[in-house]
Amino acid sequence: MPYLDAWLWLIFVVVGLLLALSELIIGVQTGFDLVVIGSAFILGGLATWPLHSWPLTVIVTSVICVAYVALGRKYVHRWTQVSRARTNVDTIIGRNGIVLQSMARNKDGLVRVGNEEWRARSEEEINEGDEVIVSGLTGVTLIVSKSKGGS
Repeated sequence: MPYLDAWLWLIFVVVGLLLALSELIIGVQTGFDLVVIGSAFILGGLATWPLHSWPLTVIVTSVICVAYVALGRKYVHRWTQVSRARTNVDTIIGRNGIVLQSMARNKDGLVRVGNEEWRARSEEEINEGDEVIVSGLTGVTLIVSKSKGGS
């Protein structure tokens, strides 16, 4: 046991570094958990290094890990979560609009979607006043098609 008392802190630090490094290799699929658990191992090892007590190393590391899992994990996951909400011009796809200027196959027209006017292009001829639905976006030009309820 004296060998374990003298070197367990270093083993915990190395395991902690390996866990944090594996997070970099695996990627964000683990949700930052390996970095935090690895940090708990590093802190547990370093905090008990001067005392040379393996039970204290295990207890300190366990307390930090349990505290993270019980208290901090949901906050870390919420902080690192990527928003799936559509923003900016992505929100315009699927919306309906009214044609302000007629368009033909190779001729752009003008469409009002919400309170905004957009240049629009279509594969079919669409007359002024027809209702359209936005199916895509190329640069600043909307790709539209005649709405099912349009004339």
